[in-house]
Amino acid sequence: MPDFACDRVLAIIAGLALGLTGPVAATDGTAPTAGAETFRPCPERFVIAVDGTRNIDTPDSIDPDSPLAKISARYAAPGTVVEHIRYPAVVVPVPESGSSEGSGRLAYDESKRIGHQRLRETITVRHGSCPDSELVVLGYSQGASIAGDVLAEIAADGSVPPERISGVLYSDPRDTRGVETLFPGEVVPGITLGGGRDDFGTIAVERICIEGDAVCDGVTPEESEGWLGENVTGYLRLHTTYPDYDP
Repeated sequence: MPDFACDRVLAIIAGLALGLTGPVAATDGTAPTAGAETFRPCPERFVIAVDGTRNIDTPDSIDPDSPLAKISARYAAPGTVVEHIRYPAVVVPVPESGSSEGSGRLAYDESKRIGHQRLRETITVRHGSCPDSELVVLGYSQGASIAGDVLAEIAADGSVPPERISGVLYSDPRDTRGVETLFPGEVVPGITLGGGRDDFGTIAVERICIEGDAVCDGVTPEESEGWLGENVTGYLRLHTTYPDYDP
């Protein structure tokens, strides 16, 4: 990637990092994080949410005011356990970013790695304890990138039957026109945009993207001279409006 393009992509990422929100724990008091517990009786459904880049006022992804916290709360019902994955949820290094020793030096790649590991562990525990329960994986923004990666991994390895797991990805950066898809590669050390991803096999995965939200529907320099301003404006105007979005 040319230096000028790298600088502009980094500007987009830094701008997006400052306004995003993070996530919550369990909403029905059953199980806030993955563990060795067995649910007796097992719920009909686990809803496992991976929220987006953290709010500057929260130590990690757990934020009751995040867009995905509001969306996932709608799943609360008898027979359903809703829980959120705790991970650093940073793009650029932020002091005291939480969820890992020395996390003030963490950036996007390591944040995603931790989120990926914790989501995968949670799915393994929940499915192992309650193999007949449905698993619904929700992801938003950085969390959608993580959730989509894990769903694609499960589709490839078959560790959970596809009829037992599904996903809903809000503002996936790896969507067809997402920021990771349009500007793939290493931006700076610790921040790598992974390119597009849609290999979910027979797992039912819905992607929800508001047109103009630059995280999932960006503009490239080849498409518009004002691409940078359009991306930042679209992000600021639309990215946190998913709880009110009616497709």
